[in-house]
Amino acid sequence: MGTNNVNSLQSETPSFLSRNQSRQVWQALASIGQQLQMLASAQMGEGSFCALPQSPHTAPEESLSLSALVNEFLRAKARAGRSDRYLRALRNSLVKFVYGRARRQAQSITVHEVEDWIAGNGWAPRTQKGYLGDVRTMFNFAVRRGYVDRNPAAGVESPVCEDAPPSIHTPSQARHVLEFARTYDLNICRALAVRYFAGLRSSEADSIEEKEIGAEFIEVTAVKSKTRRRRLVTIQPALRAWLALGGVLPVRDTSNRWRLFTAALARETGVPWHHNVTRHSFVSYRLAQSQNAGKTALEAGHSEAMLFAHYRELVTPAASQEFWAIWPCQ
Repeated sequence: MGTNNVNSLQSETPSFLSRNQSRQVWQALASIGQQLQMLASAQMGEGSFCALPQSPHTAPEESLSLSALVNEFLRAKARAGRSDRYLRALRNSLVKFVYGRARRQAQSITVHEVEDWIAGNGWAPRTQKGYLGDVRTMFNFAVRRGYVDRNPAAGVESPVCEDAPPSIHTPSQARHVLEFARTYDLNICRALAVRYFAGLRSSEADSIEEKEIGAEFIEVTAVKSKTRRRRLVTIQPALRAWLALGGVLPVRDTSNRWRLFTAALARETGVPWHHNVTRHSFVSYRLAQSQNAGKTALEAGHSEAMLFAHYRELVTPAASQEFWAIWPCQ
């Protein structure tokens, strides 16, 4: 899908997205189409297929190809206003599923084929579960539109995932991370402070602007929130102290800067860096501080059930007190 197609389709994007966000959504779809095209050509040795279907499909008998189904599914999700982050996650899952079967009829995909794909790639159970969920969602979409008469992924048993405790940083580790970031890159230090002490997701912290940081609260707007719900997070004294050091948000060129930072952090401090470690730390220490699951869940932007299932590690009152007393060294 070329630039002209991206521009022409922007008028179909939901009205609550800004013009810039609309462009980002459709540019993401262009990238999705290009990646699927390369995979199909490399694996099958066949001609390319377009990033978006050129004509609608109305029945399984029309032999809708799997690649066309993926493209139409992604296009529908973009039209519905799903975030760029969500589209990229879907792309990651579905490109893997399409690989080697791009021109197969969607109707021909079997339960055993999906099952073998999920079990045969050496993925961790949680990764398997996520990929299977995305494939199920796509085929549910195909059933609703009449492209297939059954969902082959629905018959695959979901992998059992052990609920391991979330990875958090000790107060000492968090202090080392922030002090290292302070000398490494003040903008990254500012973003980390927001993630540690306000619980923002990495995608939210990467998009937040200075105008959304007030005297008492940080506003996470609906457009920037993963759940598409606006929320206010109280600025704790520790966060206010770190924000006073300076720096500017959002951090630019996030992929490269965060990659280089985490590599330097591991090399210089030895502090382990896990996905969502700052957010897990916030929820765990904030819950211990407030003793209020509802308030903590509201500030974190998810449900209480999600808080207890995925984001909370038990910490002592003394550790919580130490965490919220992490102020910049003089």
